[in-house]
Amino acid sequence: MSPLDPARPAAPAEGPCATDNMLMLRVAEELEYARRMLDSLGDAVSAEPILVARHALSLQCIDVIGQLLGHVATVVRSSDPAGAVERIGMGDLKARLTPTKL
Repeated sequence: MSPLDPARPAAPAEGPCATDNMLMLRVAEELEYARRMLDSLGDAVSAEPILVARHALSLQCIDVIGQLLGHVATVVRSSDPAGAVERIGMGDLKARLTPTKL
């Protein structure tokens, strides 16, 4: 299996911003695994021009879902989840993850 094979779980992220919580690292790993499988599906379907023509909007949704999963994985694995939410570039996701002040 290659390291980029979508069927192979990624190694837990390490570094100064990764949480010490092994469960959260594993959850993030599973989210990244799901993201890679979606990317692989999108790539396979995008190689078929007829499918792209018929399902362009659905393919865009697959891409957005993949981005969403990647951002959520980053938040879950972070030792500073609130800071990770602040760095999310997708405004609608960032808004949904940011607590509202009453």
